[in-house]
Amino acid sequence: MKQSQRIVKNAVFGAAAAAVGGGIQLATILFIAKKVSVDEFGKYSWVLAFAMFFQFLADSGLSRILVREVATQRENQARIVGAAVALIWISSIAMGLLLLAVLPFLRIGFDVKLAAAVMGLATLSQFHASGYGAVLRAHEDNELNQLGYVLHKIVLFSVVFVSLHRAFGLVGIAVAHLAADCTLWAFYYFLVTRFYLRVHLIADRALWKKLIVTALPMGGGVMLRQLALQADVLVLKSMANFSAVGLFSGPYRIGMALRMAPEMLALPLFPLYARLAVESREKLQAVYQRSMKYFSLMSFPFAVFLIAWSDKIIRYAMDPKYEAAIPALQLLGAGIVPLFASTLFPYLFAALDEQRRFLVSTSIFSALRLALDAALIPRFGFLGPCMAFLLTEYLVVGVWIAQISRLGLRLSPGDAFWRPLLASAAMAPLLIVVKPLSLGWQITGSAASFAVYLGALLFMKTFATEEIATAREGLAFFRPLLAYWTHTLRRRI
Repeated sequence: MKQSQRIVKNAVFGAAAAAVGGGIQLATILFIAKKVSVDEFGKYSWVLAFAMFFQFLADSGLSRILVREVATQRENQARIVGAAVALIWISSIAMGLLLLAVLPFLRIGFDVKLAAAVMGLATLSQFHASGYGAVLRAHEDNELNQLGYVLHKIVLFSVVFVSLHRAFGLVGIAVAHLAADCTLWAFYYFLVTRFYLRVHLIADRALWKKLIVTALPMGGGVMLRQLALQADVLVLKSMANFSAVGLFSGPYRIGMALRMAPEMLALPLFPLYARLAVESREKLQAVYQRSMKYFSLMSFPFAVFLIAWSDKIIRYAMDPKYEAAIPALQLLGAGIVPLFASTLFPYLFAALDEQRRFLVSTSIFSALRLALDAALIPRFGFLGPCMAFLLTEYLVVGVWIAQISRLGLRLSPGDAFWRPLLASAAMAPLLIVVKPLSLGWQITGSAASFAVYLGALLFMKTFATEEIATAREGLAFFRPLLAYWTHTLRRRI
């Protein structure tokens, strides 16, 4: 399979997984928001953020570095994966014990503590799944990785649906996360051991040291980055109450669900970045430019839609009880563009072996975000974290672009951003005009607005002839993919 076909194949499966799996995830969030009170939704968001802290602490970049190591050292993958899985077990057990040790000292209800314990077990199970998923991503068989992602969301929604209808409450939602994460772990384990290698735990201190030393700078940056996305909930709870957390978390969870689209598309780019960083900086420059361009093209329509129709989304997709959160969704919508673009940079820094730069910049802006949270929440309440998010996202992406430029990968911001900005400005008036009309007109108007966006992009000649030719070549991936899996299945079954 040609590289262009592999890229398009991974992009197609990533987009499909983001649409299907992301849609199910969003439906799960909205279903929970409708079925529970604002206060209970705030408790759920706090429990999830608290548990994910320990997952990020346990991971510390190990699963991401595992992708790079396996992608560049296929001949040594059994030893690398065996040592990494052993480290995952050690780290997850240590973090699980730490979580259980911390819980008794928290001033929260017993039901919230029990849900946090179950959710912690769930997120640590997801850490194990990420380790096996890293092998799939390293081999660029992202169709399998995306299949697992969709399966995870189906199980999560199904168990959440049953739990809430049986009135199992917050603990039932946590159990749903545990069931979904364990299912994903088992699925990825089956795929890896069936198609790639038998995994045996390896106690290799030298390799452990190498993995830890390599992963920690990236892991620290990624952990701080992810914690910044969750810390708003924890800080808001410490300075306000669960109701304020619920009003903030409704719009925020919508934004995080949309973030899965760029994440699904960025994952398959990491092995490509890692190889090109060694083979050809010139080719890496071209891939970087196109990546930023396409992620920008994808983000602007989401941003315009969230800003223009924030009241409709809150009232109909969630519930009228969240109406006070409409300004929060508008602020978060304005931050979608840098949020999408930021997804690429952890992989770029790791591919360039510049994890420390990423760690330092992330540390600075994470601290800035927490400081802004503390300064803005007393005055603006749950809107304070939205303002902090908006400001720090634009600043950190600007700094990362400058840092990558100093490393030799220059980005043309005009080519990457100004055309989608103008095209999205052209679609906005139509969305505003049809918003007060009937549902039929709203659906027609929204479809027409996206047509206007695409038309404006074509009018401004956004896509170069070379890009169109590469896309056409890449779209012919189906036959090579079918031949590859036919051969693989015959060999393995």
